[in-house]
Amino acid sequence: MLIRTLYFEQASIIAAVVCSLIVAGFLKGIIGVGMPVVALPLLSLFIDIKSAAMLLSMPLIFSNLPQALEGGKTGRCLMQLMPVILGMIPGLFLGVRALLALDANVAKIIAGLVLMGVGGLTLLAPKLQLQSRSVLPIGITFGFFGGILGGIAAMPGPLVFIFLLAKGLRGKAFTKEASLYLVVSAGLLAILLTASRQFSLLDVSVSTAAMLPVALGMYAGQHMRDKIAPETFKKLVLIAVIVAGADLLRHGFFG
Repeated sequence: MLIRTLYFEQASIIAAVVCSLIVAGFLKGIIGVGMPVVALPLLSLFIDIKSAAMLLSMPLIFSNLPQALEGGKTGRCLMQLMPVILGMIPGLFLGVRALLALDANVAKIIAGLVLMGVGGLTLLAPKLQLQSRSVLPIGITFGFFGGILGGIAAMPGPLVFIFLLAKGLRGKAFTKEASLYLVVSAGLLAILLTASRQFSLLDVSVSTAAMLPVALGMYAGQHMRDKIAPETFKKLVLIAVIVAGADLLRHGFFG
């Protein structure tokens, strides 16, 4: 489906898709996270939501793999993520099934609501702190809904990031767990989409090639990191995401 979508598009649309991936990579290069939050609303202006989710699956894996493996002790980190992963697996199954069954306009409406909700929650979320006895049930819950968002909108991370921050993770510890979670969830997303009748291994190869513009954007973003205040940039991006979500809703209702 993805390769057919891009094959029949005009060169200007392909160029716009590539530019969207570069911009998303630029964001990740500056603040370390948030690539699909920017990429999805941009890509959905030019291709359908299902193809956009497939296109983002492999860049999500490869762009987060170095951070997921950094510093070693990856097995231990994976065990700490188990509550989230246990919830994410059934949530992702449900999200992918919903994505593949939805009408294009309905998918845009849901994706728009997701973007507005996640953007607003991330922008306005208070500082939460979890007690040790609540980590397991809350981790499973956040993982489940994060999985649903990952299946519907290729955004498995934002809700889980809030959970990881509430656990008290900061700095490299947060980046490692967040990146490892994204690698696992994006890998499962790619498998589920490829296993459906709507996508194939050729689509996986196109998604893998999409890592090139993302990497270019990341390289530029990393060199700009010291020139832009990350928190200021992040707030501006989240505001833009909320606006993009509202635009998706408009297209979904009136498209």
